[in-house]
Amino acid sequence: MSAFVLKIIAIIAMVCDHAGAVFFPSVLWLRAVGRLTMPIMAYFAAVGFRKTRSVPKYLLRLGIFALISEPCYYLLFEEHSNVIITIFLGVAALYTADIIKKKWDKRFLVVIPYITACIIAVFLNSDWSYAGVLFIIALYYANGNRVKTLLYPLPVYLLFMLDFLTKGIEYFTLNLLQLTGIAALFILCLYSGKKGPGLKYFFYIFYPLHLMIIYLIKYYAI
Repeated sequence: MSAFVLKIIAIIAMVCDHAGAVFFPSVLWLRAVGRLTMPIMAYFAAVGFRKTRSVPKYLLRLGIFALISEPCYYLLFEEHSNVIITIFLGVAALYTADIIKKKWDKRFLVVIPYITACIIAVFLNSDWSYAGVLFIIALYYANGNRVKTLLYPLPVYLLFMLDFLTKGIEYFTLNLLQLTGIAALFILCLYSGKKGPGLKYFFYIFYPLHLMIIYLIKYYAI
């Protein structure tokens, strides 16, 4: 599959998730489908970090669309911060870690920006929080290797299952749903390395646009 096809899968799953959360909260299979989105987004955030000609410009683009998306996300869900903020933090962590490795050649210091990005994600209560940041880091180190792509994100899913212990048994079902996202790792193994149609800004624009459409349907069309 090309990058374009995989991203289309991600946004279809995202629409299922958000529409399910807003209109059909008891239909759990829609939320389960939505768990496919973050691993795919994280994978291409890592690919984008590796392949972009300018990481600062990539971060600027993410930052701009995170700011554009935030009021749309808050209007719809009235909580959290949007997922582009999480992606921004993940890429920023990789960029900072790369600078540290090149400047000081102390690989163990790379954990500092990784931990910092996770803490900020938790503080901002961003969508997917620390888990989204960890997905990006794990898939960056997988570096397109199919076996590593399957294995490296698995500790994040273990965290989901342990997390309900601190929040209570009522969160168990929601955390269990996260495991359906493992299917996305197998889908990523089908990545051909080809870009596909070059609609770079389509995916950035689609995110806030679909949030606003769902919001307008919820409050003005129903």
